[in-house]
Amino acid sequence: MKPLDINTLVALCSFALALFTTATGAILWYVNSEKKKYASERDFNHLKRNQEQISQGIGQLMVEMDRRLDAIGHDILEIKAEFRHKEKP
Repeated sequence: MKPLDINTLVALCSFALALFTTATGAILWYVNSEKKKYASERDFNHLKRNQEQISQGIGQLMVEMDRRLDAIGHDILEIKAEFRHKEKP
């Protein structure tokens, strides 16, 4: 085997450093993409839960509005009955 001269040694070290930094960059890119994936899933689930809560709130509001409108309708019928009763001689 031939002894390595300084130029060959520098080239091999440069290649090893380039290979290491490329591998490290690829690993970091993958880790960051997984973090972004997790964050986007978490945000989506958060928005989904908010939408469900809004839908439940609207449902409760509609039930309350129906109850109030029924009470108002009942009160109007009572008022009409009182007026009709007072109009009769």
